[in-house]
Amino acid sequence: MPFEHEAGRLRRVARRCTVFFTDHAEIERKKDGIEKIDVVNMLCRCTISLVETNRGNGEEEWRAEGTDSDGRKITAVVVVYEDFAEVKVVTTWANK
Repeated sequence: MPFEHEAGRLRRVARRCTVFFTDHAEIERKKDGIEKIDVVNMLCRCTISLVETNRGNGEEEWRAEGTDSDGRKITAVVVVYEDFAEVKVVTTWANK
């Protein structure tokens, strides 16, 4: 499976860290009716489908995919700060 190493790292960090949402992520999360706890729980069991470097700030962003508590597929773009035990949710959406 591609990006399995990154997925394992994210799942480990998400279980023991602070997960915070950017303003953009909050807007998109609310627009699609996604609860914060569903995003956090999804990150603990997600798969990673894409890893890319943000051209604006140079951060490595990972596209995490999984399901919410109702089984709906959701996606979140995150930045993992392993040294600080934090995950920044850049954006999130419900897959249509």
